[in-house]
Amino acid sequence: MRAVVQDRYGPPEEALRVAEVERPLPKEVEVLVKVHASSVTRGDAMGVRHVDYRLIRLFTGIRRPRRTSTGMEFAGRVDEVGTAVTEFRVGDEVFGIKAGANAEYVAVSEGGPVAQKPTTLTYEEAAAVPDGSLLAITCLRPAYPLRGKSVLVYGAAGSVGTAAVQLLANHFEADVTAVCDTKDVEVVRSLGARNVLDRFREDFTRNGETYDVVFDAVGKHSFRLCRRSLKPGGIYVSMDVGFMYHLLPLGLVTRFVGSRRARLGVGRYRKEDLLLVKELVETGRYRPVIDRRYALDEVVEANRYVESGQKTGNVVLRVSEAAIGEQPEPAAAHQGEVPI
Repeated sequence: MRAVVQDRYGPPEEALRVAEVERPLPKEVEVLVKVHASSVTRGDAMGVRHVDYRLIRLFTGIRRPRRTSTGMEFAGRVDEVGTAVTEFRVGDEVFGIKAGANAEYVAVSEGGPVAQKPTTLTYEEAAAVPDGSLLAITCLRPAYPLRGKSVLVYGAAGSVGTAAVQLLANHFEADVTAVCDTKDVEVVRSLGARNVLDRFREDFTRNGETYDVVFDAVGKHSFRLCRRSLKPGGIYVSMDVGFMYHLLPLGLVTRFVGSRRARLGVGRYRKEDLLLVKELVETGRYRPVIDRRYALDEVVEANRYVESGQKTGNVVLRVSEAAIGEQPEPAAAHQGEVPI
C-alpha cells in the first residue's frame, strides 16, 4: 500500500516521501480501514519534523523518528475486522484517530478513538473533525465547569481553535470571545463566538476586558501577559505544544499563590469524546472547517502550507477515491469550507 513515511527530521521536502509499505494486518480486536481521507495538522508539520523543538525528541527519537508513518486523522470504510470485533462490520463508514493515518490502510482498535462516520459528512469533511475537537475537549478540562462562563480563545482560527469556539458556544454554553487574524474574523464569528477580536487591531491583554477563562489554543502567549485579562479566580489554559513545560511548575505555584491559576492543557484522544462530537455534528452544533485539500502525493506542499501558519481550520489529504454513492455530496461553502 502507499503511505507517507518519514525517516529523518527536517523540512518536509527532505523528511517526507510517499512509498510502498506493507499493509497492516488487523489483530483480534482491530478493524482494517481503507482510508479515503486524512489530514495534515500543526502537530504533524511542526511537532515532529521541525528541528526547532529538540526537547520533543526525547519522546519521538533523538537522532531519527521512532515512528516512520505520519498523520493522525482518518475517514474511510472498514475493509476487514478482527475475530473478536463486535462493534463494526465490513463496509461500515468510520472516522477517528490513528498514528500513521496518511496511508491507504490503517488498523485501529475498536476500543480506541474510532466511530461510525456522521452520515451528513463526506470522508474529507469527517477527516477534519477528530484531532482539533478531541484536543480542545481535553485541554479545556482543567477549566470545567464552563457553562455560563466568559471564555476567551486565542488562536481561534486553527484546528483546535475553531473546534474550541464551537464546543464552548454550542455544547458547554459559554460566552465566547475569539481572537484571530483579520482574514478569519467572519469565519470564526460564524462558528458561534459572541465577540471576535482582530489581533492585528486590538490587544486583548490591554483592552481592560476580563474573563473567567483564557484558552491559548496555539501556545503562543504567556500567563504573565494574560493574567491581567483574568477575573479573580480565573484560569489560564495553554495548549500543550511541546515547549510549554514551564506551565507545570507555574500551575503548582499558582494553585497556592494569587487568585488566578495557570494550567497546561494536555490533549488526549478518547472514544467517548469522539462519540460526543459525532452527536454534535449530527445535531448541527459542530461543523468541520476546511481550508485546503491536497492529494496524497502533494503531502510536502500540504505540510509547507501548514507550517506557514496561515491555515484556517484544517488541511485535508485525499488518500483514495470513494466509489460513487459511498458518501454524500460535498457540503456547500457555508457549511465550513474556506475558499482557497
